[in-house]
Amino acid sequence: MPKISLSTLLTSLFYLLPLYLFVIAPLLRQIFPVTTNIFDPDADSPDAETDITLDPEILSLPDGIIPTCPDDTYRVHLLSKDPLIIYIEDFLSDEEADHLVKISEPNYTPSIIYNGQTTKVDPSTRLSDRALLPRDNTVRCLESRASSFQGWKPHLYIERMWAQRYNVSGHYKHHFDWAGSVARGGDRLSTFMVYLGDDCKGGGTNFPRLKMPRGDQWCRFLDCEMGDNVTGITFKPVKGNAIFWENLRSDGTGYPETWHAAFPVTEGMKVGLNIWSWYQPPRRR
Repeated sequence: MPKISLSTLLTSLFYLLPLYLFVIAPLLRQIFPVTTNIFDPDADSPDAETDITLDPEILSLPDGIIPTCPDDTYRVHLLSKDPLIIYIEDFLSDEEADHLVKISEPNYTPSIIYNGQTTKVDPSTRLSDRALLPRDNTVRCLESRASSFQGWKPHLYIERMWAQRYNVSGHYKHHFDWAGSVARGGDRLSTFMVYLGDDCKGGGTNFPRLKMPRGDQWCRFLDCEMGDNVTGITFKPVKGNAIFWENLRSDGTGYPETWHAAFPVTEGMKVGLNIWSWYQPPRRR
């Protein structure tokens, strides 16, 4: 019987792991669908602790202040059902977008990346500046709009909002917004990518694992003239518009299709806004 060296075994595992994650596992989920829905409020255990500690420096927690908000006037276009991806026209008015840009300007610092343990500045991966927005009336209205858009899900919290400013060559390489950490305490259920300023060239938001939808109408929002070296779909920055997508399946695992990037800005400046929704399930006793 031939002997298999440890290095050969490790090399084989290295190549087989992506095959399992992106080919075999999705096929198994289709053949044997998982019925567990961690987001079902009726599935909460009576022994669950609902008074978990939440950090107000990270999450926009209720504090008794009720904002005065205009009626919603946005329009939606369904791009994908699974994962759920919706394009939103006029998610913000011009006045709201301009206000958010104005209040962000004094607060910009270099954007950071998180590797699961530590944070650091790495311009080769993410080159932009970010600014934490104070929770004024406009920001609170946007928090309310993001929550109502998702049906006021239990245990779902809007994170504190950060504006993102991309100057020439600014970019963010492909990444996930989810971490696969629901079982360990919580994860980002969904993302809104909102465009506050579009006075730029380049800077599109690329999803290489999504297919271009049919219909020329989508060319208002998508780059329909991408080169052969670009795969998937790329959203064009359009002021006031937003992309919404769900990061997690009902069983808490992440969608590989949400792998995305901010392409480099080649001229001008792009300003965006991240609205992340954090799902924090009750702890089991």
